[in-house]
Amino acid sequence: MKKTLIALAAVAVTSTAMAQVTLSGTMNADVQNTTAASKAAVKLNDAVLSFSATEDMGGGMKLSANTTLQTSAGRSGAVTGNGYSIAMSGGFGTVTLKNYLSGQNGLSAGVSAVNDMSDVWGAYSVRTRLEYAAPTIVPGLTAAVRFDSADTSVDSTDRATTKYALGYTMGAVSVSTSGSDAAGSKNDYTVSYNAGIAKLAVYSATNHREYTVTAPVGAVNVGLHIAKGTGTNLTSATGFVASYALSKRTTVSYNYVNQSANAAGAAVGTNYRLRLAHSF
Repeated sequence: MKKTLIALAAVAVTSTAMAQVTLSGTMNADVQNTTAASKAAVKLNDAVLSFSATEDMGGGMKLSANTTLQTSAGRSGAVTGNGYSIAMSGGFGTVTLKNYLSGQNGLSAGVSAVNDMSDVWGAYSVRTRLEYAAPTIVPGLTAAVRFDSADTSVDSTDRATTKYALGYTMGAVSVSTSGSDAAGSKNDYTVSYNAGIAKLAVYSATNHREYTVTAPVGAVNVGLHIAKGTGTNLTSATGFVASYALSKRTTVSYNYVNQSANAAGAAVGTNYRLRLAHSF
């Protein structure tokens, strides 16, 4: 009996020390029309697979890691890896090292299987970032310092040295700003408001404005996204999405994007997509 208890205790300790690994993803079937292919096509698109793991290191410290893979299809371009990261967190805050896809900041930032506005502002590049996020001292306030490696294959003035990010949430209102000490860099600002019946957000940066409104209309969630370049950037686009949950893991959605101008002011065209998405 004693040996059995010792064996059970050993298994319990081993199980506690093991990292918790989570596998998730999305499979999508689409009917879509893009500016690159003027006729509608039916195909499997944008399959996404994500791995995440966490481990309790003891003493209030936790180690976490994750990576996301995406098929080379869809509006986002030929993407096979959406980056990976490893982070250590504790009472001191959180230190993160990650390799990720970097593109134009804003409400459409990031390459995503469900974001048809993600390619309006241009191409994406791979960047490595070391970030320190301070622990919560004032409720609702977040602060982080970032160091990004240079990518001289793209505009090096936009491939940072040291950056900062600040955010504050008070009830239904959230405000955030970030910037860089690199030459020619910009400070940007995002303000969002949850009105209950709808969520509104505004993003502002150098030669760049974006506005979104999302709201449930009965069983359907709808969203409107307007991107507008200013000054020397003439980019202009309007996006609309409507989605309906068939179940907890299966959704049907319709996306429409009209990019009326690129940065040079030339018309680009219209995209639409009808999607059946299943997540796991």
